[in-house]
Amino acid sequence: MKPDVKPILPREVPENYRLGVDGWSFPKGKLMEKLADGTRKLLTLDISISPDSFVEAVNTGNLKGLQDRVNHFYNQICPNNCTGCFEKGDIKHNLLSWEEVKKVLNEARGLGLESVKFLGPGEIFTNPNLFGILDYFQENKIKIGIFTKGETLGDDKLSRRYQQMSSEELTRKVCNYDVTRILIDCRTFDARKTNMLVHSLSGDYSRARNHAIELLVENGMNSDLFCQRMSLQTNPVTLENIGDVLEIFIWGVERNMPVCVTPTMVSGKGRNFVSETKGSEFQKELIGLYSDIYVHLIKRGIMNLNQLEQEGVSSYAGIMPCNQLSCGMYIRKDGVVQCCPGNDGEPFTLFEDVRKKNLREIWTQSKNYALGPLFNNRCVKDGYSIPVQLYDEVLANVKKELKKL
Repeated sequence: MKPDVKPILPREVPENYRLGVDGWSFPKGKLMEKLADGTRKLLTLDISISPDSFVEAVNTGNLKGLQDRVNHFYNQICPNNCTGCFEKGDIKHNLLSWEEVKKVLNEARGLGLESVKFLGPGEIFTNPNLFGILDYFQENKIKIGIFTKGETLGDDKLSRRYQQMSSEELTRKVCNYDVTRILIDCRTFDARKTNMLVHSLSGDYSRARNHAIELLVENGMNSDLFCQRMSLQTNPVTLENIGDVLEIFIWGVERNMPVCVTPTMVSGKGRNFVSETKGSEFQKELIGLYSDIYVHLIKRGIMNLNQLEQEGVSSYAGIMPCNQLSCGMYIRKDGVVQCCPGNDGEPFTLFEDVRKKNLREIWTQSKNYALGPLFNNRCVKDGYSIPVQLYDEVLANVKKELKKL
């Protein structure tokens, strides 16, 4: 069952309309910006914000037991406990407190920070300090994209349990912060499959997720064609849901909701799905899906072939190419600094602990910084869960299909 949301994209698509959540990727001109001393700006960070009680529980004890304590207490901060959670990687250091995270963010502000994405651990909407956290980002004019399963926003029982208010009140209050961007799970519209894929305390995740999407729309998160404040996340795309993704993408497009389409992270428990992506059947279907998405966008007048050739195929099919690497980094909950959350392999670690070096040095000495202002970074999952031939084959397929028109 689909959320009850009406299409809003005009038949004649406005000039310069793009699909992409505001604050996720940046235009070429923005990537070129520098500080007064010539340092290229650190425009974005992916970050982890752990609840204070979780930090205290995990950090109490010897370092050897860190991982066991994270696993033991994780259910207290996340009602979903997903089998492929990329955030559940190896822990190397004590967890960062909110005060330590703010210290990093304040350093980043001095380097030009404009946005962050919250990646965990767990759901930020279960954090007792939710509004203190959002107040910080609002006061400092930093956009925050929040990855969420959405059920706390769509289920009264859970919203009252965690935030002592109805789901309508919670969603309204969150949306009233003009810095918030909601990146909500939507891997399939099939209710049975949805409830099978996501463990839920609501008893009916599909219903709660759909209600959350409806409430976000009621609060205007998709209303501005040129400032998209919500996105549907179909990731990870697997054999289980790949046949459902094109329908979600087209549905989202007509409602001004960019849809994120990409295979599994090569991080944490997401690594358990990587072997599936190596199969020829999955790779063929994935390349076909990406191709169908671009053909649809060109037919719909949202982009054209020349634009696709200039920008290149995006690792997030159909939306603005990712430039996280060339203008940002990922700060994990244990302070490890990675190129990106997409791959936690050793080659993608930039620094062992953000507490032991100032952020300016970490940034300017990183392989991310060395990339320069690259508009399309492709992905750290290339050759792992994304087939290396995808980009060329998708472009070739699109050209071939357009010749038939």
